[in-house]
Amino acid sequence: MKLHHAYLAFSCLAFGLPVAAKQPDPAAAAGQTLFEKHGCTNCHGANGAHPTSRYVPILRGKPADYIFENASAIFAGGERSNKTHIMHEQFCIGENMEEGCYPPPSPTDLRVIADWLSGDMALAEKHKTEQGLYATSVDAYKRLQELGDKALLIDVRSRAEVAFLGMPTIAAANIPYMTPDFYDWDSKKHNFKMEPNSEFTLRVEALVADRGLTKNSPIYLICRSGSRSAKAANLLGLAGYKHVYTVTDGFEGDKAKEGPRKGERVVNGWKNDGLPWTYSLTQEAMYWEL
Repeated sequence: MKLHHAYLAFSCLAFGLPVAAKQPDPAAAAGQTLFEKHGCTNCHGANGAHPTSRYVPILRGKPADYIFENASAIFAGGERSNKTHIMHEQFCIGENMEEGCYPPPSPTDLRVIADWLSGDMALAEKHKTEQGLYATSVDAYKRLQELGDKALLIDVRSRAEVAFLGMPTIAAANIPYMTPDFYDWDSKKHNFKMEPNSEFTLRVEALVADRGLTKNSPIYLICRSGSRSAKAANLLGLAGYKHVYTVTDGFEGDKAKEGPRKGERVVNGWKNDGLPWTYSLTQEAMYWEL
């Protein structure tokens, strides 16, 4: 097969970001088999999480319906016809079929592939909480849009992170769970040490009351990659909050473990999923020391 357009191969699925695979089961095996059969691994890697080029998006972790609908639209042409045209030499599309091209997946096969790519991995211990309430960034955004003013999204990163990296536009406030101590060094993590914010629960309580909510209201917490938010969720649970969700992939997401972008936070997360965020912060939503 021809590879000079390999960086765009199977771009019908080029709009997902990974979380990682579930434990092997028959359905997962079928999805992976079809993923290989249709040539997707040539550019996106064996599990759809580690593309061979930095220009090829990671596929794993998007909702199955979203993957299926967008992939179907690309193969059908229309608004995505430019991408379909580029794929002619990779897939057997159109009248002039290239020798050795891959057959495009049928709707049935595409559904199996999409279901497999959408699978979540078992959470790492540091991301687990006592309440066991989790949401990916994509799911959290969807739920928060549905709940409106009946729920809160709280960014628990430090003020420095929010100031320089941006913040979700729908976050009600930045209330750091931990703050950096710029006078003390963490030799293990090769960074400044982080200290617990003793006012965290008090500030959350004030925000909840100000919004007319209660300890039974849904609260979503987001940090960089899901670790601090899990610890913050446990703390709020001890304080009596009943429905505290942690955004498992955080604002920046996890680091790629292999491939050309190894070490970069490109695997998943609010930013990588294309969800609304901004550098333009709202003064009222910022954390101010009393």
